[in-house]
Amino acid sequence: MQMKELIERYQTAMNQVYRRVNILLKEKIHSDITSDQFATLHYITKNEKCTSTDIANEFGVGKSAVTAQINRLFDKGLIERDRDDNDRRVIYLHVTDKGIDFVEFTEKALFSELEKYLTNFDQEEIYTFIHSLEKLAKVMNEE
Repeated sequence: MQMKELIERYQTAMNQVYRRVNILLKEKIHSDITSDQFATLHYITKNEKCTSTDIANEFGVGKSAVTAQINRLFDKGLIERDRDDNDRRVIYLHVTDKGIDFVEFTEKALFSELEKYLTNFDQEEIYTFIHSLEKLAKVMNEE
């Protein structure tokens, strides 16, 4: 199989999985949050005292896209903004108690839904897939 065909298969599969996760979030878990917004909220939960620039760098998106997500999460009461005492231009993002509850509920529901799909694979297939994906991410991040 040629590399072009492999890359196209990879892109197609990743796009289908991404769309399915979006549908799961919208139809079965929360109708008012996208997978991108949830990824951002999850990142803020795991990285206390982060900024929108940190998020843009992590996800490889523009700061304006992150700002739009941050505004939506803020409007929903899931995060709060705190200005740095020493440099008022720096704004740190924190997850509210409501946001923490939201993340915990969403993770539990999403994991439960995804587990249904993963039962179609044996443990070795799951391990190999995750290991390969992590390796791809590492190689790509090294450049």
